[in-house]
Amino acid sequence: MLARLVKPTLMFSAVFITVWVIVVVYWNYTARMPSTSDIALYLVVLPLALVVFYLLLRRIFAIGPPAVASPAASVTAAATSTGAAADATQERLQMAVLALSLHTPRGNDADAVATAVVQARAPELVPELRDGEGFPMLAGCVAGIDPNELREHLRESLRPAPEAFNADALTDDRLRAIHLMSDVLQELLASATDALLNAGDALSVRAPGRFVSSGAIVPGSASAPQLCISLLLPGAWSESERAVATQWVQQLAREADPSQHWTVDCFKSEAGVSAMALLDRINLALHREQRPALWMAVAADSAISNECIARWEAEGLLHSAARRNGHVPGEAAAGLLLARAGDALFAQPHAVLLSRSASGQRDESADTARMPDAGLLDLFAQRLLAASTLQPDAVDWVVSDADHRTSRVTEVAKLVQERLPHVPFENNLSVCASLGHLGAAADMTAVALACHLALRDSRYVLALSVQDARARTAMLAGPAIPPSPVPQAT
Repeated sequence: MLARLVKPTLMFSAVFITVWVIVVVYWNYTARMPSTSDIALYLVVLPLALVVFYLLLRRIFAIGPPAVASPAASVTAAATSTGAAADATQERLQMAVLALSLHTPRGNDADAVATAVVQARAPELVPELRDGEGFPMLAGCVAGIDPNELREHLRESLRPAPEAFNADALTDDRLRAIHLMSDVLQELLASATDALLNAGDALSVRAPGRFVSSGAIVPGSASAPQLCISLLLPGAWSESERAVATQWVQQLAREADPSQHWTVDCFKSEAGVSAMALLDRINLALHREQRPALWMAVAADSAISNECIARWEAEGLLHSAARRNGHVPGEAAAGLLLARAGDALFAQPHAVLLSRSASGQRDESADTARMPDAGLLDLFAQRLLAASTLQPDAVDWVVSDADHRTSRVTEVAKLVQERLPHVPFENNLSVCASLGHLGAAADMTAVALACHLALRDSRYVLALSVQDARARTAMLAGPAIPPSPVPQAT
């Protein structure tokens, strides 16, 4: 709370001091003897009026009519809305998760990943990665990736790319992230093709021969849905590196189905732009679209390279015996294929619905707090449950991007203990504790795993993001058809 008061206090003090200096210098220059009314007017009323005028201007320009954005920019336009400020109707907006894909150090089968996280299997030693003293590193590393092979593919495939593109300049961690992202994207593209074919069949039944041909939607027709792909890549990447990844995704989408045009947007993971924030914007964008839309959200990151290890070590971020709260290198990619909830064109009998996100900032950094405080997470859990008209006992799983740091694990554990005491210990999953530091892919991996558990068990799953020192976000995944109540033991 004190930290929030520092900036406005300094600003107001600067206004008063500046006015006082100007007025006093003017009085001295003109040899004027100020009266009591002059002192009150120029040293008190004038600076107060300037402060009030500034606050009024700030309020006026902060409030304005929402801009009408193009479909390609609708995600960015939706950034002005947050879960905290949304009205009750917006809080109930949901997305249908048509498919999900994971590629992690524990495999690409969601059940296998969930099992590894439940068993708290920690990252293993990777002999190829060495710290500054030459010792092998603990890391969550996906086996079977050859960065040089992908570098050659990029060099051959992206010849029309800008002159700034240099495949040889891409470090191994960048290439590994692109490789993981490619695997996830190809799985989602295959699911999207099936969804479009099923939608074409449905339209052909409604209006035979009018909008479809051979069971497929004709691109450009009135029935053709909007097709979008949103990528979330690490903030440490350069603009040219993100451009390469974007062009590669565009090429993969063309190869998967040349008849369909996917709009590809790329976002930089940074404070306030996490995967959950991106999903929330997509949720709003889907509900703003007049026609049906399919939207892919894919996040990827990798820290598996000697260059990344050296950088983290130089910045004091690397986990070691002397630095227990440092990052354990990891890598992953995760993605979801999304549609507007209730969209008849892409309706599925067993769908998972994903809520809007609830997000905010802790008053105190989790890295320096003496005691774990789950108050903000508890507030988010209550908000999400109220928006879905659910009781706390409807939640069977909690999946977070918590890692090995005690502060993050105990914060989530305190929420479970106080708000969800019925959730068993083994149903509280800390994803990054088993997979390593996943960066931009951390909360997307948690959400994807939450959606898988919700689909598998037909129960509700609370997904949490606690990686940041202050930022906290929560989402709720659950079945489209509410599950039957579990009989209580007598």
